[in-house]
Amino acid sequence: MSFALGCQSIPTVNQDDLNTPATATVMNTVSVQSLPDDVNDLCEIDKGLFAGSFIATGSVAEPSQDPDMWDLLASEFTMTVPNNRTIRYYKRWYVNNPYHIEKVTARAEPFLHYIYQQVNARDLPIELVLLPFVESSFDQFAYSHKGAAGLWQFTEPTGKTFGLDIIKGYDGRRDIASSTDAALDLLEYLYDKFDENWLHAIAAYNTGGGRVRNAIKLNKKNGKSTDFWSLKLPKETRHYVPKLLAMADLVKHHGYRYDIPLHPIKAEAVLDEITISRRVKLGTVAAYSGLSSKELYHYNPGFTAGYTRRDKDNKILMPIKNKTQFFEHKNARTYAKQTYDVYDIKVGDSLNQLANVNNISVDLLKQVNNLDGATIFAGQKLLIPKLSLNE
Repeated sequence: MSFALGCQSIPTVNQDDLNTPATATVMNTVSVQSLPDDVNDLCEIDKGLFAGSFIATGSVAEPSQDPDMWDLLASEFTMTVPNNRTIRYYKRWYVNNPYHIEKVTARAEPFLHYIYQQVNARDLPIELVLLPFVESSFDQFAYSHKGAAGLWQFTEPTGKTFGLDIIKGYDGRRDIASSTDAALDLLEYLYDKFDENWLHAIAAYNTGGGRVRNAIKLNKKNGKSTDFWSLKLPKETRHYVPKLLAMADLVKHHGYRYDIPLHPIKAEAVLDEITISRRVKLGTVAAYSGLSSKELYHYNPGFTAGYTRRDKDNKILMPIKNKTQFFEHKNARTYAKQTYDVYDIKVGDSLNQLANVNNISVDLLKQVNNLDGATIFAGQKLLIPKLSLNE
């Protein structure tokens, strides 16, 4: 089986050659500084930053110190990062190439929280949120010379194996929602196949399960360790895992141990899904939502012909405020599978009251409106799900 192969934008150096003259030339080119490898424990994010009341007040409060996505990720990273030469090399490379960090993390802004939500919902290691950093540099239009496409760099055979449609006018590998689902399905599958070893699973995501399995068998036969660091794998794969761990370690200790220019991203949902159940031009959905066609395509690059698919549940991503605007349009119900009323909050309204009046749960109301302990305000708009009789 052919597996996902990544676009490698960072120089790869042989682990065994890190002290050779040839490697020294590479290291001088990036002006490598000496970085400490010992780190202190991170402080937990103040959970109070996420807390709030569900009773609407008359005015919007002044924004306080908003929690940052990088701080949130750092507080939830749990993978052990060994102190080895390859990881140290990539940490130095990242630190000495701030433009790369800044550019890639800026690209990640619309998608980072969405991917975090999907990874968190499955209770997977949060470090997996950074895989598109290594795979595609968070470029949703990325296409490698080996035929891999999208944020998660699926090849066509692997994409189809994990449920991605690749047809004229639509490429599921570039569909953010579908490809994220498929990538996490693949990672869970590999984790199970490799006896719940995440480094083996991540390596197999890059090079294929067969190669990792054969490397493990060879080491067992020769009485050698079967941990990732001892396996004889392709050069790209031997550096793939260290790149991910190096970036995770920099994020985990950014700001006080490592100075890297992470693009500021608020720890809040940016994109949300609507489901379109019939064929419609993306430009029409964009117009109903107050977006340009180009903006909507930016979030939904899988729809290469500019149309949704007929007789399919098409997940369309758009900024949350534009989702509300879409459902305010009189023709939205023509295309959307799930419909909503848009309610303007008044002073004194509460989520309990609105949930009771509309015969839905507070949890559903919070989920639909991406409310996670957030205060509601007069003048704010809420989506109220319209449930069918069989729901």
